[in-house]
Amino acid sequence: MKEETSKNVFDKFSKGKYSYLDFLKVKEYFSNPIDKIELTSLLKNQWNDFTKDAREKDTSLNHIFEKIQYKILLEEKNKAKERYLWHFYRQAAAILIIPITAFFIWFYFSSIPERQNGQFMQSWVEIIAPEGGRIHFQLPDSTTGWLNSGSKLKYPALFSSQREVELSGEAYFEVRHLDQSEFIVDVADMDIKVLGTTFNVSAYNDDSFTNVVLKEGKVEVTGNTGKFQQIMVPGEKLTLDHKTNSVTIGNVDARRYLAWKDGYLILENESLGEVIPRIERWYNAEIEVIDPALLNYRFKATFKDEPLEEVLRLIAITTPLKYRIEKREADVNGVTKQRKVVIEKKK
Repeated sequence: MKEETSKNVFDKFSKGKYSYLDFLKVKEYFSNPIDKIELTSLLKNQWNDFTKDAREKDTSLNHIFEKIQYKILLEEKNKAKERYLWHFYRQAAAILIIPITAFFIWFYFSSIPERQNGQFMQSWVEIIAPEGGRIHFQLPDSTTGWLNSGSKLKYPALFSSQREVELSGEAYFEVRHLDQSEFIVDVADMDIKVLGTTFNVSAYNDDSFTNVVLKEGKVEVTGNTGKFQQIMVPGEKLTLDHKTNSVTIGNVDARRYLAWKDGYLILENESLGEVIPRIERWYNAEIEVIDPALLNYRFKATFKDEPLEEVLRLIAITTPLKYRIEKREADVNGVTKQRKVVIEKKK
C-alpha cells in the first residue's frame, strides 16, 4: 500500500466513510505491516487530526498498534465459529470527551455484514461510550448528538427510507429533517418516532425509569407493549416506570436534562439513592452506602466538570455524612479496578 493511498484510506476509515474494500485494506495493513515506521507515522497523523496539540510518545502508538492487532487475532479465531461465509468486527475512531476535557481516541465499531443470494446485506455500526466519558457522534444522514457514559448506540452504515437506531443508555439527538423519512429510536420498552427535532432519551438497562425529554420539534412515543402512545411537544418530559408500567408526562426545563452533554452534573432536589447511579456512571466509580437512612437525604447542586473528590466534599458539607475513597488496586490481569467510595454517617 503506497503511502499516499494509505493516508487516503486511513482518513476515510477514521471518519467512518469507508467502503468494505477500504476496511479490508486497513485490516491487511495491520495484520501484516510491511513498513512499521510508515504505519506508526500514519497512526500519529490520525491522532494529531483529532487532537491538534497532542504530542504522543511512541510507546502510546505501540499500545494502539498492539490493541488493533489483538482485535484482528480475535477475529481470526472466531471466524470458524460463525454461520455465515464471513463475519468480522471493524473498528473506527470517535472523539471521547471526559470531564477533565482531555481528548482520547476510542476505537470500537461493530459491523456484521451478511451475504444473501450473492449480495452483501446491511452493515451495522455500534458506538460505546465508556464509563466516565461521553462521545459526540454523527450519523450517516448528518443527524448529530451525544452519547452519555456507559451507553450504546447501534445504527446501519447506510440508512434506508426509514432511519432507525437502537439505544441502550442515554443520548441527546439533533435529528436532521428529511421529507418522507422518519427517524426512530428503539429502546428496551418503547419507540420514539420523529421527523426532525432535538430531544434526550435516558434508557439505561439498570434504571427503574425510561425518560424522554423534548427540547424542539415533535416526537411520538409508543410503548412496545402497545399500551400507550403519546405525542410530545417541546418542554415536556415523559417517564415510563418499569415496575408499574405507568406513564407520566409533565412540563420541565428541558435544558436541565440536556446539560450533561456540556459537562454539567445537575442535582435538583434528588435523594442520595437517586444520585448514586448517576455519579457512578459519571465518574466510573462504585459507591457503597453503609447506612441506608442516608439514601433519603436530598441534594440540590450544579457541578461543571468537577472531579469526584470535589463533588463528594461539597455533598458532605451539607449533610451528616462522611466518605472515603479506597485505594485502587489491580486485578489478576493487571487491570486497575474502578474507584470505590464508601459513604457512612458522621458520628
